[in-house]
Amino acid sequence: MASKRKKPSRSRRAPTHASLPENWTSDALQTSSTDTALRAPVPLDPSSTRQGKTSLSTLNKLYYFCTRRPKPHEESSVLVRMFGFYLTRKDTYSLRPKGWLSLMVILAAGKMMMEDEKERIGVVTRHIFSPLFMNKVICESNLCKEHSYKPWRIEDVSQFILRNRLGYNISQCKLVFAPTLFEEHWSCFAFEPINKTLYVLDSMCNKLSTSKKNLDNATKLRFEELLVLLYPNLTKENATITLVHVDVPMQSNIHDCGIYVLKYLETWDGSIKWQDKTMPDYSYKEILEFRQSLMCGLVQHPKNEVREEILKQAGVWGKLR
Repeated sequence: MASKRKKPSRSRRAPTHASLPENWTSDALQTSSTDTALRAPVPLDPSSTRQGKTSLSTLNKLYYFCTRRPKPHEESSVLVRMFGFYLTRKDTYSLRPKGWLSLMVILAAGKMMMEDEKERIGVVTRHIFSPLFMNKVICESNLCKEHSYKPWRIEDVSQFILRNRLGYNISQCKLVFAPTLFEEHWSCFAFEPINKTLYVLDSMCNKLSTSKKNLDNATKLRFEELLVLLYPNLTKENATITLVHVDVPMQSNIHDCGIYVLKYLETWDGSIKWQDKTMPDYSYKEILEFRQSLMCGLVQHPKNEVREEILKQAGVWGKLR
């Protein structure tokens, strides 16, 4: 993994090679000068702003409070509750340095990104499926039992795709992301409806197992079925999707895959901006900053129903500037 971020080059489309409940350490956060009106957390980009030493120390204190190993009776204590989800100490412990991100953290971050985009520009252009969507794909695709494969009907996936459930039509989004937990590893699929292309974003794609390759193909079939369900005028024959494995930077360990997925959800759009890559390399320090930025941003979010309570427990209420 490179120690320095490569300088972005002129944006252009990436050259690629084809291959076979739904519903952001440190100096990146911005807070207001008052205790009762904290700003929403900034994206996972620690280089965007700089805080003074006092704020950095306070954020470190908050981060440690939220990610220390919970005692047995603390595991179910809620630190974040908003947008229909909640995170317990058992979940936030996974945001510690070298922690493997839990499903609930991925779900919460994805939901936050969509809600923040909707508040910022009025619409959601980057839809993010709950990880439960790909759990369904994995469980129902029967990767080793092709004879038992059952095509999806609208009622099978209504909670994930129907407009009356989401508030918008995902077929009109620029990109649809599907965070995936498979064989104890996080990766992500990104579907571009306008081009009928399904991209595989995997920070360990140089170590793909046969079963993961089978899952990639099974996911392609499921997205083709989704196209038919979303566009009544399409048939199975004209809903063919192209599967593309994207050349993204590789992680240098076994525990940061979830952070890479969060960066895909936030940043990836298929354009080359970092020399020959669609994503930058991240240093170990940047990964740590992303973890702290996410944790502190979730807790400080103005929509967090238990924000004041947790900041007081952490001893930082009124100290973040």
